[in-house]
Amino acid sequence: MPTRPVVLLVEDDWTLRELYRLALSLSDYTVHACEDGMQALHYLDQEDPDLVVLDLNLPRVPGQMVYDELRARSQTGIVPPIIVVTGMYNVPYLPGATVLRKPVTAETLVRAIVRVLERNRREWLFVSGSNSVRIVRIEEGADRIRLLVRGPGPTTAIHEERDPRSGLRRQQAIEQELVTQGYRLLPFDRRSGHDRRVVIRETTDRRRPADAVV
Repeated sequence: MPTRPVVLLVEDDWTLRELYRLALSLSDYTVHACEDGMQALHYLDQEDPDLVVLDLNLPRVPGQMVYDELRARSQTGIVPPIIVVTGMYNVPYLPGATVLRKPVTAETLVRAIVRVLERNRREWLFVSGSNSVRIVRIEEGADRIRLLVRGPGPTTAIHEERDPRSGLRRQQAIEQELVTQGYRLLPFDRRSGHDRRVVIRETTDRRRPADAVV
């Protein structure tokens, strides 16, 4: 059975938080809700959500600081996609984030999450006996690709590419080496159930930048 994607929801308005939490839960997401930035940072120290929904005007620790902390992790691990939901008129520059301006309905938020998860992140799992290697492909804008190769064991290798096609070539070379070593590709995506080969073919297309302001 596919794993439900985990969404970290950070919103101090109780009514909005509960509305979004319910809508996301009904849309087959696992939701961890926080009411301030301090709770969010504590959660992020222990867990790796698949996506973060972040308000900027938060008590104790502002949303901008949570965003900065997430982006600072880009050199050591996976940065989850970030959707900023804010009522601020002048939104600061937030590279890599999708920005939604309040009022934002629950339906609009769910649609945005579906789009962001679809375009920002792809995962492939290769297995050989008790060993496994997970390849995570993260597209940040039109000109930056990050490949994270996690495994076998606790090791993680990070490959940076400045062009989608070179990123695809690098990924294909890594996959071919794994196959030569006796690994096989797990045939279904853990979230959607779609064949993973379809995702690899799609990456040859030029995609629009990940940054978007709605």
